[in-house]
Formats: sequence, structure tokens, C-alpha cells
Amino acid sequence: MKSLAWRGNIDFYSGLLLVAVAGVALLYIRTLAIGTVLEMGPGYFPLGLALVLLGMGLCLLVKGLLVSGPPVGMFYLRPLFFILLSFAAFGVLVERAGLILAILVQVAIAHFASRETTWRESSITGVALAATSAVVFVWLLKIPVELLP
Repeated sequence: MKSLAWRGNIDFYSGLLLVAVAGVALLYIRTLAIGTVLEMGPGYFPLGLALVLLGMGLCLLVKGLLVSGPPVGMFYLRPLFFILLSFAAFGVLVERAGLILAILVQVAIAHFASRETTWRESSITGVALAATSAVVFVWLLKIPVELLP
């Protein structure tokens, strides 16, 4: 039988991250009323998601300890920076500039996270996401958000 060893592989660290996120989520929703299946409280769905996330994280942690896997590769700051910046830009712009422009700006900023994408691909993705989001969130789900300023 293989011994439990610190392997430092992707599964172990991914599981650790999922367990940490689930722990923070459980900490934040502990004061919300859970309710029952028939009368769900505001904490019912977040609790379910956090427990599923916790279970997946524990499975990955165990797999990372028992099975040898690929090691963790390089950590790149450029994609992390531009993706987080794109989320922040979306959050700032969605109420001021409308949903469509906020999505287009978000995709334009996220474009710089990878050197492999072209402006054509990013433009098509941005337009498709903006159109789909407008249809789904504004017209179908009736979420009160402005499409344009």
C-alpha cells in the first residue's frame, strides 16, 4: 500500500482551495435562515452549494494525497491581473454604462490576459456575450438593469 505523502500536485492544491472557499462561504452564511425544502430560507441554496463545494474539495484533497499527479506549474500574474481587473471593471460599469457596454469592456480587458487570442475572437465573444446576456437577463428573467446608458 502506498504511504500518504506530500505530493504537491494539482489535485491537492485544487482541493485545498475548494475547501477554503467552502469554509469561508459556510462562515458567511451561518447566520442565514436555512428553512425547509418547501419553505426555503435565504441560506438554503448557498448552504447546498457550499456543501457540494466542500465535498468536491475533500475528494480532490484525498486524491492528491493518494495518487501521484502532475506537479503544479508556473504561476503567471498577467492572466490573474487582467481577469480580476475585468471583473472589477464590469462591477463598476454595469450600473453606470449599462450591461452591454460593461460586458464589452470586460471582454476587452480580459483579452490582454492571453497572448494567444486575437482581437477578432475577443470582439465576437464580447458581442455574443452581450447579446445573450441582454436576452436572458433583461428580457427573459426581467432583471432590472439598463442595457445602455
